[in-house]
Amino acid sequence: MKVMPLRLHSNIISNSLVGRRAIVALRRHFIISIVLSLWWFPSLVDAQQREKVRVALGSISVNSSVIPIGAQHGLFGKHGIDLEPIYFGGGMNSIAALTSNSVQLLAAGSTATIGARIGGIDITMFAVQSNKLDYSVMVAPDVKTPQDLKGKIVTGTRTGASADTALRLYLQSHGLVPDKDVVFISVADSQQGRFNALARSVVAGTVLPPPYSTVAKQQGFRELSDLRKTDIEYSGTSIAGIGSYIKAHPAALEGFLKGYIESLHFFRTQKEKTVAGIMKYMRISDRSRAEEGYDYYVDMMPVMPYASNAGIRAVLQFLATRNPKALNANPEEFYDHSFLKKIEESGFSKQFAARR
Repeated sequence: MKVMPLRLHSNIISNSLVGRRAIVALRRHFIISIVLSLWWFPSLVDAQQREKVRVALGSISVNSSVIPIGAQHGLFGKHGIDLEPIYFGGGMNSIAALTSNSVQLLAAGSTATIGARIGGIDITMFAVQSNKLDYSVMVAPDVKTPQDLKGKIVTGTRTGASADTALRLYLQSHGLVPDKDVVFISVADSQQGRFNALARSVVAGTVLPPPYSTVAKQQGFRELSDLRKTDIEYSGTSIAGIGSYIKAHPAALEGFLKGYIESLHFFRTQKEKTVAGIMKYMRISDRSRAEEGYDYYVDMMPVMPYASNAGIRAVLQFLATRNPKALNANPEEFYDHSFLKKIEESGFSKQFAARR
């Protein structure tokens, strides 16, 4: 397969702060996008008839593996999409890539997306993969309660990332004020970076999903909470796009969403192939760890990935502590279900209704 180099569109984006962030992110993650693309695409048959769509991934995780595994098995190509998933990291990195048109769609945590729309960017969510926080709060052995984190250093990767939001919500729910009672630092490399910071005692706490949370437990770190089991409803990974692109390419978004719905079904029903895909995507050699991650997430994968008003409202309440505009915002302003509804009303999704 011939891998084409990714153009940086520097003439468009180099004169803005957002553009500079996009260029840095593109350079940083170019090699990994090329390596991953070698196994994501099974063939280029009829590629000339497909529309090229690049999607920015907010993390390299079991949760985000749905899209590259679906691409690997041709589930987007059959709906006319020549898909290229590229890891950029959560927060502003992925938003910058989207606004610069370096990518056409975003698959990352909803917090940064909603914050960007409040800030005036014409960005809309079209699907939400989960409305629950999917992390365990992992801490140093001497931390026995949330209050023991007072005065200590923690990390959620970077401000605006899903992990950062989850950790801040957890601390707030226990009466701690992030950035005042607890010090937040940024780290690189998403989940691996957070794990490394904890393992090397750079931080006293972070949030991790399997398999990282399991490895942390095996190394003697303590799980304070499994956030899936809390009553916190919060909009998680979402599919988002810029208004001008969606208006010009509605068929591309519809084709992507059909492939996404089918990929979610594939994840739920094709365990062996999905676990093998997780191992490749995350470069895990231990099958048991990949399988643990699969078992953790499988029941969280929806048939139809609709956004939840309650989940978005929780994001807005979280953002309101730093941006008063979020306080009275209407959750329905941040998502557009018309594409998913059209797909569902056509009968397309009925064939994928089985959860296992």
